[in-house]
Amino acid sequence: MLSRKVENRFQAFLIHLICSIFIAALLLALVFLIWYPGALAQAIGADKIFLMVLGVDVCLGPLLTLVVYNAKKKELKRDLFIIFTLQIGALLYGLYTVAIVRPIYIVFEVDRFQLVYANDLSEEQLSEATRDEFKSAPLLGPKWISSKLPDDIEERNAFMFSVLDGSSDLAKTPRYYISYQESQAEIIAHMEPLTSLKDYNLSRLTDYSNLISRYPLGSSNVGFLPLKGHAMDLTVILDHSNAEVLEIVKLHPWEK
Repeated sequence: MLSRKVENRFQAFLIHLICSIFIAALLLALVFLIWYPGALAQAIGADKIFLMVLGVDVCLGPLLTLVVYNAKKKELKRDLFIIFTLQIGALLYGLYTVAIVRPIYIVFEVDRFQLVYANDLSEEQLSEATRDEFKSAPLLGPKWISSKLPDDIEERNAFMFSVLDGSSDLAKTPRYYISYQESQAEIIAHMEPLTSLKDYNLSRLTDYSNLISRYPLGSSNVGFLPLKGHAMDLTVILDHSNAEVLEIVKLHPWEK
């Protein structure tokens, strides 16, 4: 907390602002480098909400300090405590908002990838996972995995009927999760050539050209699959030889 030794309110404002920016930078790194890497924040639509909350919070706290700070004021500590409490509360609220909808899995499902969010899976659903690695939600960013329909015909048919009536979703059923590597052949089989992206992105030809410049059209070792998101759909660029994820780009992966 600011000390009475800081006699100038502008000094207090500057100190508070620097501290706020430092904390905001740490939270930005957590959110946009770990929880929502690359283009995922825009695919989910969490970037605008969090940045707005963070921006208002970083500006409002120091401004309130500028208004109320007076080294001779008896209630100074109380006022600063209230300001800091409100500011920290707003930061925690913003962080909680993006934490509960953060992507925890990027799941290959049939012929595409789908984002699974922290609030999509309950503890009960996670506990039903057949593999220990999927019994708890990842904390440090989304993991690339796959899902596979059961081999048992009766179980498969029952599940497919539940999908059709909207009560189930393969990508959100942990008991059918498998490792990404186990679906390598299936992923490769469904990959589309980069040339298909041109027709889907006539309004983004510059972005398409930039992508092609990184992966020449003559190369048969690169393809793509769609990634379904809440706010927008993205394109996952993959190595055709081993299904390795090369990057995620903000191009439409199919007809709008």
